[in-house]
Parts: sequence; C-alpha cells; structure tokens
Amino acid sequence: MADIMNYKCPCCGAPLVYKGDKQMMVCESCDSQFTMEQVKEAEEAEKTSASASDMTWQTSEPAMIKDENGKMTGYTCPSCGAEIIADENTAATECPYCGNQAIMPQSFEGMFKPDCMIPFKVDKTAAQGALENFYKGKRLLPDAFTKGNRVKNINGVYVPFWLFDCSAEGNVTYDAVKEKRWSDSNADYVKKDTYLVSRQGSMEFEKIPVDASKEMDDAYMDAIEPFDYSQAVGYDSAYFSGYLANKYDVDQKESVPRANERVTNSVKAALRDTVKGYDSVSEKSGNVNIKNGRSAYAMMPVWMLNTKYNDKIYTFAMNGQTGKLVGSLPVDMGKFWKYLFGIAAAIFLIAQLGLIYVTNNDGSVPGYEVIALIIALIIGLISVMSMKSAMNTAVRQTQAGHYLKEGSFRLSVNRDVFMYTRTERTEKQKQEGK
Repeated sequence: MADIMNYKCPCCGAPLVYKGDKQMMVCESCDSQFTMEQVKEAEEAEKTSASASDMTWQTSEPAMIKDENGKMTGYTCPSCGAEIIADENTAATECPYCGNQAIMPQSFEGMFKPDCMIPFKVDKTAAQGALENFYKGKRLLPDAFTKGNRVKNINGVYVPFWLFDCSAEGNVTYDAVKEKRWSDSNADYVKKDTYLVSRQGSMEFEKIPVDASKEMDDAYMDAIEPFDYSQAVGYDSAYFSGYLANKYDVDQKESVPRANERVTNSVKAALRDTVKGYDSVSEKSGNVNIKNGRSAYAMMPVWMLNTKYNDKIYTFAMNGQTGKLVGSLPVDMGKFWKYLFGIAAAIFLIAQLGLIYVTNNDGSVPGYEVIALIIALIIGLISVMSMKSAMNTAVRQTQAGHYLKEGSFRLSVNRDVFMYTRTERTEKQKQEGK
C-alpha cells in the first residue's frame, strides 16, 4: 500500500485537505487556505525541527611534563582541593583560588604540556594598583573592607584553558509577524500577517576559551576575556618562573558543553540578525552542526586575589595580558538604604518645588504628592540598584562573538514565505449615558 501524506495546518496544526475547486489546501478546522508552496515550506520547517544538532569534537590528551625525578614540586589546598605547581624559586603562601593560607607542599606526577601559552605582560605592581582603583567610586562598599585589604597578596597564576576551533552551520525557521492597527467607533483591530522565515548559514570560530579548572569560577574567567592570541607562544618552562600554575582537572569532553553553548548561541544570533522588517519574531525550529571541531590546551596568565569579609570570600581576577579586571565586592546595606531614601527625598523635593512654580505658589493638585513620592522612590531604587550591580562585574559569557573568524559568515538560505492572515477585534467599552 502506498504511503499517505498527511499535511498539518501551519496555523492550528489540524489536517489539511486539497480542494479542487479552490486549487488550495484547506484546513477544515480554522478555514485557513494554503498554496502547495506554503505547505511544502511548512513541511521543510518540520523536518528542520526534527533534525538534531550534531556537536561532535575531536579530542586528544596532551603530553605529560615531568622533571628529571618524574615529579613536579607544588602545593595542594586542603580547603578547595586545588593542585598548584610552582618552581623552586616561587613560594606559595596561600591558595589563589580560595584564599586558604594552610596550603601544603606536595609532589605531583607532572602536569600536561600546553600546546601554547600567553606570558604575563602586566606586572604585580600594576595589578595591585588596578585592584586598589577598582575599590574607588564604589559608594556601597563597607568602610571596613578597604581598611583591612590584602592587595599585597595578589598571586600570578597560569590558568589552564581548552581552546576550541570549529566550522558551524545553522538552520533556523521562525514565525514572523507584521502588524497593522486601526480603530473605528466600535472596536480596535490588529491585522497580523504571519510569515514562515527560513535562514541557513555557516561561520568559523577560532580559539573559543573554556577554563579547565574546577576551582575557578567560570564567570570570572569569561569576564576577563578576550586574550590576544597573536602574542601566544610555544611552551617554555622559563615563563613559569616566579608564577604559580594550576593543573587542569576538567578534560576536553567535560568542557565541550560550554563550547557548544557559545557556538550555538552565536550562530543563532547571527541568523536572527538577518530577519528584519517584522513586528515580532519567534524561533520555530532550528539546529546547529559542527564540522572540524578540535581543541588545543593552553595556559593563560591571571592575577588573582581571594579575600574574606564577614565570613564570605570575595574574588578578584585580572587578565595578566590585557589588564582587564573583574571582581565582587560586599554591599553595605546601611549605605544602600541611605542612598535610596536620600535620592528619593531629593527627587520628591524637586517635584514639589516644580509644582509650586507651575501652579503659581498654589501647589494644590489632588493626589500629586502620592504620585511624586512613588516616582521618587522608583528613581531612587533604580539608582541604588545600578550602584549595586557595579559591585560585581564577573559576568558569564554565553556567546563567542570575539572568536568569530572575520568574514567567515555565509548566508546560504534567505527565504520569507507568507502563510496566513488573522485579524483580532477588541470591542470598545461603551460609556454610560451614551
């Protein structure tokens, strides 16, 4: 028996039937009508939705570095478990990841040799100065925090990273709507023309970084990006002199989901940017496929400080190549409320003076004071929340735009097909006595 093709209505999902007198595919549920071209476009969109993304990467393990004794000198932190490598001339006095000062000397079975590394460019003095400047202008910072700061204990650490290269191809369909609005004496109307929009394109990414340390907060390492890979060099033990180095404990396979997320979001964002001229756009289906996915192991320079205040750890991290600094600071809630009510009181006073001026010293507008007070409080809250957000600048990255190879984006499918029209009618409320 031959297969029977069942087509679904793009509008409501009910079965479509062919009407010879209309030469159209008709939905007997919602009365929508479609040409064969429209139906086939909808069918292709369904196939895209059913097609899974292929995010396969090639993985390999780096070679192991050992000294003449087969061991490497380092330290282990009993608090967070970090394994820190140091040469004989570098004394580690505390853990750079959690600030614990009871780290213990220990011998390790070597560390993995990086494919490349970026040497430190920012020295310790500059890093300390930048950290001190980071404190300035933070109005919600507790006074006691800076008095007992430990800026001198900032540590230079080579942090392990996986760098991901790939070619990626995305295929996404959208429901896009153009709206037209009008009114008459009885109702308001919205005409919605719905289009099936298809986009397919490819692009290439180079060296998307994913930190390979469990102890490191991913948001901090994301926030100090990007690194300038043009200054990367091959491995040389001399670069480690005077600095600490962290052994990686997150392998390539464990790092792949973060790389996949950034590639997928970047591909879909690039395709979405090509959809223009609509009042609303929603993704209907899509997939992203990776080709030639491969990774390399690298060591990146990071200045780090962890300091404790009121039994909570606050972390600061600086890109040791570019000097970009991020961190988290405690919030003095007493100052928070002081600034909130202070700003609100100032806004309310200005509003009151403005009212007196406008009303020629009368100032009697029913309900004005309540409205002015609410607005003043809202402005005050927005202001102090902006101050509070500046206290934590470590933001996790979800895209990889910095690592998109210039000129590699190619759009291969760029198709917009009109599907159907719906008009929404909203009755106007009749006023009493009219």
